Amino acid sequence: MCPIPIPVNFDEVWFKIEAPPELLPSIEAAARGLLPNVRFGEGKVLRVEVDDTPGRPLYCSVELEGWPAWRVSDDEILSPVYEEFHRTQRVKERVRLGVNVVLRTAYDLPMSPWGILVGVRPTKLVHNLFDQGFSANHVEYILREVYAVSPERVELVMNTAKWQRQFFHASPNQPVGVYIGIPFCPTRCSYCSFASYPIGTHGHLIPKFFEALCWEIEAVGRLFRRLGVAVESIYFGGGTPTTFQGDQLRRLLDLSRRWFLSEVTSEFTVEAGRPETILEDTCRIMAENGVNRVSVNPQTMNDATLRRIRRAHTVDDTIKAVERVRRAGIPILNMDIILGLPGEDISHVEATLKAISELAPDNLTVHSLAVKRASELRKNLESMSIAQEQGEAMAQLSAQAARELGMEPYYLYRQRYILGDLENIGYARPGTASVYNVQMMEERQTIVALGGGGITKLVSPDLSLVRLANPKCPATYAQQLKTTMPAKLWQLEQHLAV
Repeated sequence: MCPIPIPVNFDEVWFKIEAPPELLPSIEAAARGLLPNVRFGEGKVLRVEVDDTPGRPLYCSVELEGWPAWRVSDDEILSPVYEEFHRTQRVKERVRLGVNVVLRTAYDLPMSPWGILVGVRPTKLVHNLFDQGFSANHVEYILREVYAVSPERVELVMNTAKWQRQFFHASPNQPVGVYIGIPFCPTRCSYCSFASYPIGTHGHLIPKFFEALCWEIEAVGRLFRRLGVAVESIYFGGGTPTTFQGDQLRRLLDLSRRWFLSEVTSEFTVEAGRPETILEDTCRIMAENGVNRVSVNPQTMNDATLRRIRRAHTVDDTIKAVERVRRAGIPILNMDIILGLPGEDISHVEATLKAISELAPDNLTVHSLAVKRASELRKNLESMSIAQEQGEAMAQLSAQAARELGMEPYYLYRQRYILGDLENIGYARPGTASVYNVQMMEERQTIVALGGGGITKLVSPDLSLVRLANPKCPATYAQQLKTTMPAKLWQLEQHLAV
């Protein structure tokens, strides 16, 4: 058993790098990805040599003192499909792969199924190559041979990216998506690092936050209406949006429906999340206001684990919440689970998947536990007891369960320090995929974020991004909104009116 469920080494080590100066950032970044506490300037020599003579194959050698060297001669880069910037990028990619291989060998770290891809969005690489005119076969070659992605992950990312392209629009700004963040939860889970404040300690902030959010919804709605901007998807996230109940929830959903919903809107999601907040009245209010997708997120169907991670609900609460969503007639049900929770092994995951399958959701989102800097688990790594090698088996078991439910993967993303260096995957039955999840993850559409901690992404036709962040703290959000909102509205108008 391994005490840390992530394929990195947290020991402090020192390297003296001998390499061309322009490659130092790539070398250091690759080393930090495996050895977060690495230091540079002295210690074992890490030597990198490159021959990048134009018109000749690219040669790269990486050697760590005391260990065999890694070498490659890359003649594929001589293909006429490549331009000069591709060759410059390939040098960095070869160096990163070489550093990755020698350090994993020296420190007995398993090779990631994603090779040297470290970004959150591996599908974006595939989309960018498709946009540049690369064939599917060529993209697969690059994933396998340049980035060292495993055959299973090559198939996953290629199939997902191909399927996603049907959702992309000619303009990233017509239509747009809307995200509304509710930064409150019944309790704070031990693995959580999001902008989320427990009701028990921060509930007194709700009234002013609520009024500020209603004001922001109307202000942005008026701007959209004046500019003729249509909204494709509305997504209430958090936190737990259904910490707001009764009249408060009704007012929020009614405002959103009146200002954002139109014939163009295909999706209205409430990430209700915590089953104990999903009451009969809550489901009725959501259905009456046009919500057509709801998330019920148990994370596990094991009561002992739920107590361990400080969830304030039981497995029975989850079952009842699903029944209420179905009785309310809300068409699409998503359920989230997390692989690698403290104390769980593959038998627990198998039991969770069996229980989820009996509830027959339309979407299943499978997260691999990421030990984030701001989470309680990161501060107590010694409490983790999960076999590293079980991560891949858990992921395969989840994929099999999704297939048996008639689902296919439709979006995916990754995080640092994630179980088995794996990924998070959203599965969906035909016709039920969340368009918001696709657009938000692939960054092909402007997403205007309201509420606590929301990050607006303004996407230009060249796919460049500008981010505008709302304060995470609900008190700060309520205090500052009317002061900061004019500048935000101006920037939205400048972007959307083009």
